[in-house]
Amino acid sequence: MKQTNTRAMVETGFVSAIGVILSAISVYLPAFAFLSFFVTPAAIGIIGTKWGRKYSISAAVVTTFLAVVLFGPWNGIPVGLFAAVGVGVGEGNRLSLGTIKRLLLPSIAMFVAVLVTLMAQVYVSGITLSMIDTQMTEQARMIADQALQTNPNITQEQVDLFVKNVDKLATGLKDAFFVAVAIAAVSYSYITIQISIWLGKRLRISIPRFLPIEEWRMPVWSAGLYALGIIGIYGTPHINMDSSWVIAISTNVLLLGSSMCSIHGFAALADLMSSYRMSNKLKWILLGVYAFFFGQALAIFGVIDMFLDLRTRYKARQ
Repeated sequence: MKQTNTRAMVETGFVSAIGVILSAISVYLPAFAFLSFFVTPAAIGIIGTKWGRKYSISAAVVTTFLAVVLFGPWNGIPVGLFAAVGVGVGEGNRLSLGTIKRLLLPSIAMFVAVLVTLMAQVYVSGITLSMIDTQMTEQARMIADQALQTNPNITQEQVDLFVKNVDKLATGLKDAFFVAVAIAAVSYSYITIQISIWLGKRLRISIPRFLPIEEWRMPVWSAGLYALGIIGIYGTPHINMDSSWVIAISTNVLLLGSSMCSIHGFAALADLMSSYRMSNKLKWILLGVYAFFFGQALAIFGVIDMFLDLRTRYKARQ
């Protein structure tokens, strides 16, 4: 028993040391920051899978503490946010939870960690979420005025349009901030789970099966959310119902619905590509490029697949 505990503590310390080294790399070489943000939580997840919650929490706490001490709170706190995801990943693997629960557990952990960090920053700096859009608009106005003075080809109408667009974007970001954080947390948790599965295979650690994204299907009502969001944003101004709270609710509904439809479309497209026996590397490269440049088309494709079930129809013809 003592030998097992000693081995668990040694491996936990080793993962913590790796986390601190990767944090240093992300601070001094920002281009390699992804190593800290993806590898560290996945390694913490492996510790939690193999040795339990106590050791994964210990690894997360030690890594965060050392990162804060060595690199300051602004560089160390993000390490703690991502380490919380690793704890959730390890706990989901250890309990052999289903795919949805294993995805939601680290996502909730990260969402709560972001909220706590945000409240701490508000307390320290005094800058609240409601002030972000005003500051962004003022900054955009300053940049536009400087460009107007230095570039004779820029007109006042172009400056006003630029500021108006920035103000609209900032307001939308403020209104949908929490939904955007939740979606980002789910996306990040999924990537971390996939990395932990890859590490588990290399280390010969048994990890419960996680449903491949090709088999994912979003509920049909997500298309309804997508439609309601579009109607709320683009339709209510024509009937004089475009109040601030209607636009805020519509923005959140649209973001949630479009994200779910995009996931469904991504899964359907991945499944169809797999049917052509395309190599995994080429498939994921094409999917990444398509998702980056044609995200809205991906959501529309997801809605079409929800109602027409293109995957089943295609496979039935093979």
